[in-house]
Amino acid sequence: MNVIDLFAGAGGLSLGFRQEKFKVLLSTDIDIDCRESYLLNWPKSQYLCGDIREISPKILESHLGGKKVDIIVGGPPCKGFSTIGARASSNENKRKQFDERNILFRDFVKMVERISPKVFLFENVSGLLNFNNGFIFEEIKESFRKIGYKVEHHLLDAVHYGVPQHRKRVFIVGRKRSKAIGHPAIDVNWSKYMSCYKTVGEVIGDLAGLENNFPNHVPLNHGDINIRRYKLIPEGGRMPEDKLPPELYRRNFGNTFKRLDRNKPSLTMVPGHNAFPIHPWLHRSLTVREAARIQTFPDDVVFKGPRHSQCLQVGNAVPVNLARAWAIHLQNEL
Repeated sequence: MNVIDLFAGAGGLSLGFRQEKFKVLLSTDIDIDCRESYLLNWPKSQYLCGDIREISPKILESHLGGKKVDIIVGGPPCKGFSTIGARASSNENKRKQFDERNILFRDFVKMVERISPKVFLFENVSGLLNFNNGFIFEEIKESFRKIGYKVEHHLLDAVHYGVPQHRKRVFIVGRKRSKAIGHPAIDVNWSKYMSCYKTVGEVIGDLAGLENNFPNHVPLNHGDINIRRYKLIPEGGRMPEDKLPPELYRRNFGNTFKRLDRNKPSLTMVPGHNAFPIHPWLHRSLTVREAARIQTFPDDVVFKGPRHSQCLQVGNAVPVNLARAWAIHLQNEL
């Protein structure tokens, strides 16, 4: 079956569908580094790089060559809806009002209306559910209903789908038939069988000591003060701010000052500026390659651009295994 991936980024969602033999006809994103990474890994792909508000459905159709589209997938930029973004803002109401990313979902809806696929799959952060008291979320669902789709939503944690990471995301899915689609099956009662989760140690342990020997496996050159701080963070814990000597204190310690536990799934991979959480036993932040493994990207997928861009490409992606679970599920439904 044929797929279009809108807001494709570096291709996590696309790759999950490719692994199940879907044909990705076209991908779009505004980020040129994402485009470079995507075409490096899948050189025969069509990738439209530009603002989706300036890519008309007619332009999109001209690249499809008359091919029928079965599924449109994508995740509009989510920082405007993110609870992490809200906490970081000094003026949340102003952020909500003026963040233009909050209305890009309308362009997704326009593309679905024009292309008319059998199914669409819309992915975003869990904060979308309650953003502006849920008004945006309800507007999104109603927009899809108005163009003829039966709409449902599912809040899923990637850890239940073979991803070594707790990452909750909301999926809005719709089809043109009355029958509900549901969501990918969870085969195990995960809350009861915690040992079934994949762990950080399982997926990145073999990379320790092999820094600079793999693509994107380049550690940050941390300063002495940060290394001294990292040494104080226990495995699975965060910076003990109340016990810091004065010379190590700073005003704010975010996600990048949390150390992962090798025996548990990771925290959500939130891309900071050139930084991810701290390695379970090494006194440095994760490399881009380690974060990519936690996002279940294969090692042969390489990320281009400066390091901060690589971090964003990996951190913003839909985990590949979760995307693949959706691909399997939709394949069965269709």
